[in-house]
Amino acid sequence: MKRILTGAMLIALTVTCLFGQAADDATLKAKARKIHKDVITLDTHDDINTANFTKERNYTQDLQSQVTLPKMRAGGLDVAWFIVYTGQGELSADGYDRAYKNAIDKFDAIHRLTKEIAPAQIELALTSKDVRRIAKSGKLVAMIGV
Repeated sequence: MKRILTGAMLIALTVTCLFGQAADDATLKAKARKIHKDVITLDTHDDINTANFTKERNYTQDLQSQVTLPKMRAGGLDVAWFIVYTGQGELSADGYDRAYKNAIDKFDAIHRLTKEIAPAQIELALTSKDVRRIAKSGKLVAMIGV
């Protein structure tokens, strides 16, 4: 069963592997690959651009964006926290309305990716139990951060 590994734990394991014992390069690489295979890796902050969540241009392609599904697969990243961020604009009814619409656009984009664009490749997780289930199935995991 895969375990969730935090960045701090990964750094500690890497330091231990590199400095805790004398081992050759191949041995260290094999240990690192085993650790990576045995854990669920996650990135807790992936900014998104909703222009990249259309049928024509989306995260199934190798875009110049921070994260894409091909980049996740290539790097062994299991979970991406897609961030719903909206900057603070004018503190007025119009400003609040723009912020709300921007946030909803991002929520909708993430749901569109997981439900319409690439449901066979990535699924939205709402709980840690979902994360484990989805990762075990071989799919990538999307989570939403606000």
